[in-house]
Amino acid sequence: MKKIPNFPEPFINLLSGIADSVNEIIYHYTSAEGLRGIIENSEIWLTNIAFLNDVNECKALQKEKKLFKDIDFNNFFIKESWEGFIRNPKNDYNTYMASFSRGEKESLEQWRAYGNFRIGFKANKLINSSSNFFQCVYSENAIKKWILGKTKLAGWNDKNITDSLKRIIAGHLISSAAKKYKNNYFKNEKEVRLIAHSNHTWEPSPNSPTLFKNQPPIHYRDHSVYKIPVPYIKFIIGDSKKARVKDNETEMRMKKRKLDEETSMTRRLLPIEEVLIGPMLHQKEAEIACNILLKNKGYTKKDILNVSDIPYRGF
Repeated sequence: MKKIPNFPEPFINLLSGIADSVNEIIYHYTSAEGLRGIIENSEIWLTNIAFLNDVNECKALQKEKKLFKDIDFNNFFIKESWEGFIRNPKNDYNTYMASFSRGEKESLEQWRAYGNFRIGFKANKLINSSSNFFQCVYSENAIKKWILGKTKLAGWNDKNITDSLKRIIAGHLISSAAKKYKNNYFKNEKEVRLIAHSNHTWEPSPNSPTLFKNQPPIHYRDHSVYKIPVPYIKFIIGDSKKARVKDNETEMRMKKRKLDEETSMTRRLLPIEEVLIGPMLHQKEAEIACNILLKNKGYTKKDILNVSDIPYRGF
């Protein structure tokens, strides 16, 4: 859980109790173009959730109106937040996501769906100041159990956390649950998602632009099928020179400043533990190319490159 300034420690501790902890190697299946971009530029693209394959991405929980009965809740703040969430569903156009899978065993299903290369990342080193991990669950019972389990955190009884702060935490809990819950048809993917936010307007706090100062700038790429510009943000590990911010900084100046800071950032290598070449034609040539790419960019870990032995032609 990243550090949150200007809040009391008991609040931060309770908020941290909601966060998912991911410490193992997680895997991202991608194309040759995706592999090259990740390694060559030391960046991962997080796509706006409105443009992902699952049309109900982060919306599935809103449909579970009968998930809870009143007697299920022993926490007023979470009950209040859940009822508001169900009563007033909202479209979220400020959330961005990159998907990974848990478990070392490779998936032929994902080779077919996402590309010929699988990159393994050390999750606990794949962090920056604006993103969090969420582990997906795929059943009503699992998400219900997760939400109710969080009502038992000791921090809810801490008198040093005001009711207004508890409401913030309860809202964050339900929002996190929405990001974790996914349709059962996708359960074989064992998804872990890296999520960040970037507001393209001042909403929801038009008078508080500083709330958005740590959010990354938005970029656009062409969708290969829809032929429309798709918003995405870049996940980067590195250091940038922070420009001096004027008190009267406008929205557009803030966006330009953040883009300049990102462009000038000194990037560190991503925590890549393995690259696996999937079942495909010209596997040997792919191995040679990947070896050159990895070594040329500074990835010198022994046995970082491997080749799948699944007997599938892959055309």
